[in-house]
Amino acid sequence: MQPHDYRANRERGSGLPMGPTEYHQFLRTSRYRWWKAALAIAVIPIAYVATTSTLTWALTLVSESCGLGLVPAETSGDGVVTMTPALLLASNLALGLLIPVSLGLQRLLFGQPTRWMHSVQGCFRWKLALTFAAVLVPVWIVYGTLWTMMNREAAGVSGPPATPGSTIILFTVVLLTSPLQAAGEEYAARGLLARSFGSLTTRPRVALLLALLAPNAMFTAVHGLSDLWLVVYTFCCGLAFAVVTWRTGGLEGAVVLHAVNNTVLLLVASFFSEEVTIDRSSGHGEVMLPGAFLMLASAAGMWLWARRQGISRFADPNSGLSQSSGQGTPARTR
Repeated sequence: MQPHDYRANRERGSGLPMGPTEYHQFLRTSRYRWWKAALAIAVIPIAYVATTSTLTWALTLVSESCGLGLVPAETSGDGVVTMTPALLLASNLALGLLIPVSLGLQRLLFGQPTRWMHSVQGCFRWKLALTFAAVLVPVWIVYGTLWTMMNREAAGVSGPPATPGSTIILFTVVLLTSPLQAAGEEYAARGLLARSFGSLTTRPRVALLLALLAPNAMFTAVHGLSDLWLVVYTFCCGLAFAVVTWRTGGLEGAVVLHAVNNTVLLLVASFFSEEVTIDRSSGHGEVMLPGAFLMLASAAGMWLWARRQGISRFADPNSGLSQSSGQGTPARTR
């Protein structure tokens, strides 16, 4: 018996499902209680508000007390947020905290070891993530550069022109923390929320629809958008992340797709402006449609590639096969 077999056997009583199971139904175990799923669904938005509000408040307090000017003056309800490097740092770190929050809630409420949040393999499949990144990054560099040059206002780079110093600061903040922000949103939305919604029923198709659509509706709503096309864009992005998670049996692909989009667009913006303006009001949401199409096309390509590679969306955590290192087929592939 291999070492991973012993590890799986020790976890048989640890809130894990029995038999081949899809990612979004991993919380439906013998220890499942509906109120735990409902509690998880309620706590995640509260955690989101708490972390973002706390760090933003702390940054504002330090900025005003020391006269640093790190946070711009607020605009009254116009849907426009100016992200200085400091404010972006605080926002990204706050969302990154959703990773330990989501992992902790899974362990606390469902008794499931945190490593099973990453994928049905019980690990973060780095080889899979790096393969996706190697393909997506060059595509997004070309797209992000052309799109930003053609849509400066929509890209949020119509403010003060960038200087070498501002570019270095914003570039560094984005490179180090935007992937963390994207991962935080994925672990919360496509991880704990999708699994909680998917656990509410034993009917596979209904569970899948709940896992794909319900967290995505919440994901779109929290962005506070007033432009219909921005709503369409955000919903398409969330749907792309959800489909990739489902078809690859884990969060790696969704994290990479989300992180590449956010990080590359902001890195490009750092060469144009000292700060980035995020406009959620009505006006120019239609220029985001190419991005929505690229997201959905990327998700479709990742789906087809994963299917060709035989990456299963099912796994049995109580079998040694479920501990394979990356891109094999642990259970069934269709």
